[in-house]
Amino acid sequence: MNKFKLKTVDVWDTILRRDCHPDFIKRSTAYYFFLKFHSLHNVDSVDQLFTKRVETERLIGKKNKDLGYDDEYLIQDVMLQWVENYISAEQYDTPAIAHELYSWEIEQEKKHIYLDPGIEDFLAQYPSDKTIFLSDFYTSSTDLTELLVSAGLDQSVISDGVSSIDERLNKRSGRLFDFIQQKYQLAGVDWIHIGDNEWSDVQMPTSKGIKSIRYLPAQQHQLREQKEFLWNKNEDLTETITNNILNKYAASKDLSVDFQLGLKTTPLIAGFCLKILEQAVISKSEKILFFTREGEFFIKAMNILIGHLKTNIKEIKLPEIDIIEVSRLATFAPSLQEISIKEMMRVWNLYSTQSISSLFKTLNVAPETFQSFIDKYGIPADEQIQYPWQDSRIQQLFDDSGFKETLWQHVMQQRALLKNYFATKGLTDDINARICVVDVGWRGTIHDNIALLYPDIHFTGIYLGLQKFLNEQPSNTSKVAFGPDLNHQLEYPHFLDSVAPIEMITNSPSGSVTGYGLENGKIVAIRSVNDDENSAWHNFTKTFQEGILAGMESFSAAVLSYGITHDVVRGYALNIWDVLISGSNKSLTDAFNNLNHNETFGLGGYVKKNHVPTTFEILSSLWNKNNRAALIEFIKANQWSDGIRKRDNLPSLNKYILALTIDLAVFYKRKFYRKY
Repeated sequence: MNKFKLKTVDVWDTILRRDCHPDFIKRSTAYYFFLKFHSLHNVDSVDQLFTKRVETERLIGKKNKDLGYDDEYLIQDVMLQWVENYISAEQYDTPAIAHELYSWEIEQEKKHIYLDPGIEDFLAQYPSDKTIFLSDFYTSSTDLTELLVSAGLDQSVISDGVSSIDERLNKRSGRLFDFIQQKYQLAGVDWIHIGDNEWSDVQMPTSKGIKSIRYLPAQQHQLREQKEFLWNKNEDLTETITNNILNKYAASKDLSVDFQLGLKTTPLIAGFCLKILEQAVISKSEKILFFTREGEFFIKAMNILIGHLKTNIKEIKLPEIDIIEVSRLATFAPSLQEISIKEMMRVWNLYSTQSISSLFKTLNVAPETFQSFIDKYGIPADEQIQYPWQDSRIQQLFDDSGFKETLWQHVMQQRALLKNYFATKGLTDDINARICVVDVGWRGTIHDNIALLYPDIHFTGIYLGLQKFLNEQPSNTSKVAFGPDLNHQLEYPHFLDSVAPIEMITNSPSGSVTGYGLENGKIVAIRSVNDDENSAWHNFTKTFQEGILAGMESFSAAVLSYGITHDVVRGYALNIWDVLISGSNKSLTDAFNNLNHNETFGLGGYVKKNHVPTTFEILSSLWNKNNRAALIEFIKANQWSDGIRKRDNLPSLNKYILALTIDLAVFYKRKFYRKY
């Protein structure tokens, strides 16, 4: 074969290949811009930032075209104009910010590129006196050379070249070929061009008499199509990341099914963590406080995500994160504004049937302390009173000044201890701050209790899901959910009928907080640990959570690579949630059906999930008052009908009648908005 005087070679998808769609690199930069500089630009959407960047490219390209060039744009110019769209150049060093974004993007390119495995051998088939690269790209030829070297290209093959932005002329229009021809004074027969694009690398140079060869190796081209397919395909992207996590552990022979289920569940928790982070940034919160008990697991996942971000983004300032030991039981009484029927409606809106014994347990006081008042108004300790606020005995009790004074003393004692403990977490009466709080769900009553205690602090709550609020919301609160929020949209309402399994799989073994006290001169949270309750954690949840946390390591790395926000993951994550509550996983269902669930607040004790009404008790509830009351209490505490259907320790007739009864009760609740 004759030797050519000049060989020009396209760069992208010819010499260099990416392991992702090129726009993921830009989105990663937009995500970096969002996280690190939100306090300066106040843009709450990564999508909006990304779209503005693309628009900026187009505007600069149009300006160059109006000047008689092609529609080219230099990345440094784009970054500066992009930044100055949002941040004042008079107040801040916008060139430094733009340079930081440019440097980030170049480094992201280096992480995602690799040398085409066959290109050097292919180029050797077409000998030439000189070989240069010729690329339509928005970085200078110097930057392109740096990328080629970082990918491992032998500089004896190609050592320099021309980028379209160097001359503001591109191959697509053909004008860059004209420039090269004039620069090197070449005839078309002396020049060969190699590249992948049918128009820019074949038809256009051929039309100018340049010999053109299309380089499109089948295997690499197929890989490119597979990778680029994931752009704007959120569920496919999330599934690909999840499959990569599963493949990482595929070789492990002794991997338990519970650990594998945890790996598969990673996107649900990762998406929730992303929602927490984004909301904390948007709300300009100084701290993120995770509520016990589920928060003890969530903060482990969050630490993995934040650790990865801090490792990769230098000098990034993110809100401080911490655990705060709380419960409805420990925070309700201290939050009371007065002793009145009106204040107690905050409980009775949630539990419309309650015994006086359960009421005092909810108030975290010993019933014996108030025995004289109970006797005075003739209220049997364990009588289940429907709509207590309408009961004349309860009305008389809350009108009794002696009762109110005694209970208020207990409230103030509990409040003092709580505030002493909260001060160790940076919450005091004299600060005006913005704080994020995190819990699994479902109405944010702990959040409300705390907000009432600290009116000068704004508390933003982030939850997996939110039921319809039944109580008036404090003015210093706002609440958002990663999953369904029935206050805004009737989306996946069945998710919130079956919340106990989700609580179980995100639980911790460290016990429920029952109050606060002094221990060795230090204020601490008092915990009640129930071994029966923890057996489900040790038998299933522990290994399941270990799988999620292992998956979080890989998922967190993908967050920056792809610029992943919570909304990218959400659709796939909610499908996972749906599968978890479908009852299809035997390990989860068995663990739940043997759970001893803490319902001290409201119901006054633990609920054993393994106790179910018999078929006779269900049917006889139609005429037997006691059986009917027991069935209603069971349904209030057990609304996971799919879990009942999948139980293998119940007679078929029993479980299907019980599941149907639960379904009918849930339908009634949704239809008529029953408050229980």
